[in-house]
Amino acid sequence: MTTSSFFHRFAARLSPERIAVTLATILFFLLILCPLIGLSFDLVQAYMTGSADITSPLVLTPRRTGLLAASVGLAAAVAGSGLLIGILFISALFRLPGKLRYGILLMLLALAGIPPYIHALTWSEAIHGAHLIVPGLPATGWLVSFWVELMALLPLSAFLSWLAFASLDIRLVDAGRLVRSDIVVLWRIILPMAAPALGAAFGFVFLLCCTDYSVPSLFGADVYALDIFAQFSASNSAAEAVLYAVPLLLVTFLVMVASRAGIRTLAQTPGWIPARSATLPEFPGWFRVLQAGSTVLVAVQILVLFSGLFLAFESPNVFFASILMAQEELAYSLLTAVLVILISLPLALAAAQELKRPGFRGAAAWLIVLVPLAVPAPLIGIGMITMGNLPFFSAFYPALIMPAMVSVIKFSPFAAIILFVQMRFIDPLLFDAATVFAKSRFDAWTRIHLPLFAPGLVVSAGILASLTLAELGATLIVSPPGHATITMRIYNYLHYGSSSDVAGLCLMVTVLTLGVSSGTILLLWRVSRGSGIRGDLP
Repeated sequence: MTTSSFFHRFAARLSPERIAVTLATILFFLLILCPLIGLSFDLVQAYMTGSADITSPLVLTPRRTGLLAASVGLAAAVAGSGLLIGILFISALFRLPGKLRYGILLMLLALAGIPPYIHALTWSEAIHGAHLIVPGLPATGWLVSFWVELMALLPLSAFLSWLAFASLDIRLVDAGRLVRSDIVVLWRIILPMAAPALGAAFGFVFLLCCTDYSVPSLFGADVYALDIFAQFSASNSAAEAVLYAVPLLLVTFLVMVASRAGIRTLAQTPGWIPARSATLPEFPGWFRVLQAGSTVLVAVQILVLFSGLFLAFESPNVFFASILMAQEELAYSLLTAVLVILISLPLALAAAQELKRPGFRGAAAWLIVLVPLAVPAPLIGIGMITMGNLPFFSAFYPALIMPAMVSVIKFSPFAAIILFVQMRFIDPLLFDAATVFAKSRFDAWTRIHLPLFAPGLVVSAGILASLTLAELGATLIVSPPGHATITMRIYNYLHYGSSSDVAGLCLMVTVLTLGVSSGTILLLWRVSRGSGIRGDLP
């Protein structure tokens, strides 16, 4: 290598663009690890000073063992049932035309963003009405928590099942159909080939359910994630809280590691629309009954969601009055969502390039990106408070934007994965051509890079907004006094029983979430058409 070429490559590595990407990538991974860093510092300090008992929280009492088993069992039951219903529902869609299947996919995407506590309200109304027919029907407890969690996560479970089937090579399926029946092909070819992606879907839903406490707490079911919050409230010790959470963390991290390869497979699915065979599948009668049952469950979920909101809704006057009373919380929530988008997108865009790297570096990046899935929401909030109390950070502790920061930590990994998928569909030669022919780096970014990344950025922004508006577990801990989000207000109202006020707020959040989802989909369609990047429709 000549001296000039060496300096040329060295200068390229020190270019402003490369430096900015490197700094953004480092900041992204540091932010994700901030809660764990803060908790680790507090744990070490507690051990060194003896200020907290760091042995008793590790002792699993019979109560904690039962609570952990119940929490893991609830999450496993919700994930397994949702995946089973999703597989049956998606297999029934194989017979539909491509555009209709595309419309159903968009519907699932929109419904997946509706916060779980809204499902809790609507199913509470449905159970209350069912008491007139079945007086002994339980209204609280584990069974009701399971059902509401299942219905809340059913659109997501079906969507992830869709992606798992989309990852298959249809040619292998058609080859199997030449010699075996469709039901045998489903059991022996389709499901085994989709097993890694389906396993990742199970792990993803399991982690969402196991690390959240909003729905079970509303129905009187004490889960381990809620007990972590209670432990911190009682002791005010982050070290004891994190040690108390160790059993749950071991379970969630094991599930995360086991699901990592499958989650990467889901992220690398070549298209969202699974190709349809030339001949429609023919399943036996008993299997078609199961498919019809899954379709009915999806329809019931949608029917109860919207009918429950409108039945609890008294009048337009009450609706507008409830919005006026919560206008400060609504404004704070919208501002938080905007901040999350502005902070997350540039960091996620830089981190997505790390996810593309092969070998140990890429594997480590994927593990760090998936960490927020395995950490219970209360621990993220506790970790950020502890981090802010450290001497170096206490001087500029951003109290007012802490809800935004915890949402960035929890949800920016989703944006990074989406942008990673987007990059896989872009020809790298386009970037090389931009480097050669563009007038400047600014011109290359505004005319080439950003238009190519636009579909992924649009989808990421929509998902970040929907998830931020629904976040509760960590926000409840870090929100400064006098600055509550709309989700916190609704959650507090729901503990005192549903009313027309909370129904009006839930209806507003539902309309807002569906508006964000629909606007994202329409904007994505326009951007995709304008940039020439569009999912193939069969």
